[in-house]
Amino acid sequence: MKKIISIMALITLIAFFIVGCGNVNSSGTSNNQTSNQKENKPKEIKIGYQPGLNHALLIVAKQKGWFQDEFKKDGINVQFQSFVSGPPMIEAFAGKRLDIGQVGDQPAIQAKANNIDIKAIGVYSSGYLSSLIVPKDSTINSVKDIKGKKVGVTVGSTAHILLIKFLESVGLTTNDINLVNLQPADIKTSLASKDIDAAVTWEPFVSNSIVDGTARSIADGKNLRIDSNLIIATSSFAKQYPDIVKRILKVYEKAQKWIESNPEEAKQIVADDIKMQKNVLDVAFPRGNYNIKFTDEIINSVKETATVLRKNNTIRKDVDINDLIDESYLKSIGVQ
Repeated sequence: MKKIISIMALITLIAFFIVGCGNVNSSGTSNNQTSNQKENKPKEIKIGYQPGLNHALLIVAKQKGWFQDEFKKDGINVQFQSFVSGPPMIEAFAGKRLDIGQVGDQPAIQAKANNIDIKAIGVYSSGYLSSLIVPKDSTINSVKDIKGKKVGVTVGSTAHILLIKFLESVGLTTNDINLVNLQPADIKTSLASKDIDAAVTWEPFVSNSIVDGTARSIADGKNLRIDSNLIIATSSFAKQYPDIVKRILKVYEKAQKWIESNPEEAKQIVADDIKMQKNVLDVAFPRGNYNIKFTDEIINSVKETATVLRKNNTIRKDVDINDLIDESYLKSIGVQ
């Protein structure tokens, strides 16, 4: 009798062990573990961007339906939110309303300085995309001529940091001008009405103002700084869904290669999306580089931006760029 009870107890213990651990499949992974892995995906991905030329990669991928194609088989909905510039997009990140976004290096650095936990996981554009422009009939002919003038710029953007660099190059600071905070779309109107004397903004708003005769360019960022525009993700999203982040970057890489092979069609897609004439894009498009990898030049430029922002007390604490930039996701898909 005792022997029978012992055998029954052993069988019960084995059954309990199997149920507790889960059935092991042929790959050596328990069915419970496999189920958990399958469930480790978001219901939706919220992506922020801006209606500008430098957002060509996302605009093309969005219009081509490549994000939806990549994730619909998993039942993941991809939502896009448009913002007028980087700073309001950062506010959306702070409010946890975005998972992925595209901003210039200055907004990303300021976000990090304000304890918004983001990671830069790639680059969506770079180049000399911003310029100092003035009304076509203006007597301003050089950077030093903007001293004491009303200068429009989107505060907290890549154009803002270029304005600071312009001023530094001639021994001036923002205290030597009357800085007017304007969104890119409002700068053209303000120049035409002479509400401002000059402005620093980015493409395609620069070329749009030049092509229609509203403004002319005085200087761009050459020899001062390269515009570095970053694909960012919330750290929590990237940590929880690393494979999803890699797949998102693969869509960006697909868009990069397609644009390189189809520049004319790409310009038309972007022009239609941002509601701007293609002839403006014909002028502006060559000024951008749409490679998603982090180059040494881009990383050094981001570090310099952080240094300038700290020096000017735009940020109140140092930002470790090595903590902001995470190249591991790009490297894992073979981009390095």
